[in-house]
Amino acid sequence: MILVRRVDGYDKAERFVREAFELFEPEFEHEVLLKPNFLKFSDPSKGCITHPDVVKAVAGYLSGRGHDVIIAEGGFYREDADRCFDSFGLRDCWKCVNVNTQKLVKLDVGGKALKTVEAGEIALKAMRSPFVSLPKMKVHTLATVTLGIKNNMGFLKKPASYMHVKINQKLVDLLKILKPAFVIADGVIGGANSEMNTEPVNHGVMVAGDNVIEVDAVCAYLMGFEPEKIGHIRKAAEEFGVDLKNMEVQGDDIESLRVNYKRNFLGRIAGHLAW
Repeated sequence: MILVRRVDGYDKAERFVREAFELFEPEFEHEVLLKPNFLKFSDPSKGCITHPDVVKAVAGYLSGRGHDVIIAEGGFYREDADRCFDSFGLRDCWKCVNVNTQKLVKLDVGGKALKTVEAGEIALKAMRSPFVSLPKMKVHTLATVTLGIKNNMGFLKKPASYMHVKINQKLVDLLKILKPAFVIADGVIGGANSEMNTEPVNHGVMVAGDNVIEVDAVCAYLMGFEPEKIGHIRKAAEEFGVDLKNMEVQGDDIESLRVNYKRNFLGRIAGHLAW
């Protein structure tokens, strides 16, 4: 089941977060890890990063119910996550971890295309206990979209350019060891053009669910794409047994919320490299 709501401003994000948690009732340990998309330090209105108001709404909800919250991310550049934590006031209230400055650990993946990876040690917690993924709804040059499945790359050692060849299969392989228990996707302001140099899309939508593959599929559809034509979503559905044609969606009408996210020229021609 997936929850979709029209959310036309970040002042309404807290209400959506509360509805999502009350509907799905996900179970967590006392300490809960949140993984936003802070690819770089950016003005949240540009549609490149998970809006800090969404992160605060989720962290505040969990804190209010007695959980200790850890917010972890590793941006494109070494200090980007720290700049986000500090500038958006997240570190003032919760423990924040810059994956890029952590001790590295080697993880056995054993996938079809990805055998091992190096990641920040916080990835061990994500592997062993339920965590929450907080992706931004935006396009990606190679993977078409970057949502919950792609958000796992933030745990990895940088640079992670080795992921770009056969990226679709590698993302599915990585999902087998890093699978979020709950996902809340921020599409209030989405990101078109490319993952790094976004053009903001005033989409006004948020999506939540306890199956990251279904969440990504619904988000991709809302962004104007056909989920079964996106390599990593289709492969993940096949390997995890998710029927993309029979997903239960609650909330607002998804057809009325569907828009077209444009990709730049490179993104339109580079998809063949992802295989």
